Amino acid sequence: MSIWMVAGLAFAGEAARGAPPSTPPASPASAPAAPPPSSPSGAPALAPGARVATGQAPVVGGNAAGARERALDEAMRQAVDLALGDMIDAPTRAAQAKAVKAIEAKARSLVPRYRTQEEGEVNGIYSVRIEAEVDEVALRRKIDRWTASSVGALPPPGIPGLLILPGDRLEGTTAFLASLVTALSPSKVRARGGEAGDPSVAAAAQAAARASFGNAALVSAAVTDEGSVRGTGRVAISCRATARLLAAPSGAPLGERTATARVFTDRADTGHVSCLGRLAHALADQVVATLSASGVGSGDLRVLTVDADVVEPQAISALLKSVRSVGAVSAAELQRVGAGHAQIRVRTRTAAGPLAAALSRDADALITLSDVQTTADAIHLRARLRAPVSPQPGSNP
Repeated sequence: MSIWMVAGLAFAGEAARGAPPSTPPASPASAPAAPPPSSPSGAPALAPGARVATGQAPVVGGNAAGARERALDEAMRQAVDLALGDMIDAPTRAAQAKAVKAIEAKARSLVPRYRTQEEGEVNGIYSVRIEAEVDEVALRRKIDRWTASSVGALPPPGIPGLLILPGDRLEGTTAFLASLVTALSPSKVRARGGEAGDPSVAAAAQAAARASFGNAALVSAAVTDEGSVRGTGRVAISCRATARLLAAPSGAPLGERTATARVFTDRADTGHVSCLGRLAHALADQVVATLSASGVGSGDLRVLTVDADVVEPQAISALLKSVRSVGAVSAAELQRVGAGHAQIRVRTRTAAGPLAAALSRDADALITLSDVQTTADAIHLRARLRAPVSPQPGSNP
């Protein structure tokens, strides 16, 4: 997640969460809190579990104090969101979208202490930058509840299952299986990974039948380092996966699907994880579609793309937040940003038209949406930061 700062903010020096000022500080003349210890490089050293985050909120009706509280809530939510990003991968986050939203809604309870670094109002937007200490122990307990409730669960009656087995013994396949299982979680295809063994069709079908999963998938995946991208200091990494779907116990073929993905990253090791996570979602969509067409499994979730004409970084963040806040949306991920466009991949229970209407009606207060158009599987729109409201003549500042 990117954090955007507004320049020219006043230093507040607030030392504890429990005593925010009732009104914004009038000037930077207040005595600042003692600065945190510095690292050998000279940068301030963060406390264990600390995250630096910035929240913004529009000042409505001249109420700067209320805008400050909303901005503070947003900063704490972002701090918790950063901690979640360090603890779980993208596929798990997508699969547990509702649980993540519930955690973010109670972000303050997971931030026992924070220190304000900068805050102030610029052009009708109040911004607060904080160093928040996130309670990682409590956050980890919540994450562990997700995994405890999903590992080893058999599919409920009437819900088709899929036992995913490695189709080869390559390292990329081993790392990919868990991501694919997680990516399938939002659908009504209940998936579970199986242990490596005989990668034959007969063995896979028999294993699925024994485990009471009516279908099996033999999956293979590989990651390729394509080398550095000239002039950027980054490396390109591509990955490819194939799934052979089988009906158990006969082993009858249900179809074979292949997906590819590519990422550009500063480090090859993190790039491998990112590429496989993106690949898992692409292949999961094809698996669900194939099982649905075969009459052996489907879900009520569909995948849509929000293609936005957008140039301001803050508008991108606000648009993503707006999409995730729609009740019919199970998960939303920023897929691509560049050339004045941002693409958001959405898993939802509704069609493009109703989703576009909900976005237009309930968009974040920081942005305006216009030129909204829909197709069968996409929403095209224009998103811009909302212009600050000018005070009316004679109104109180």
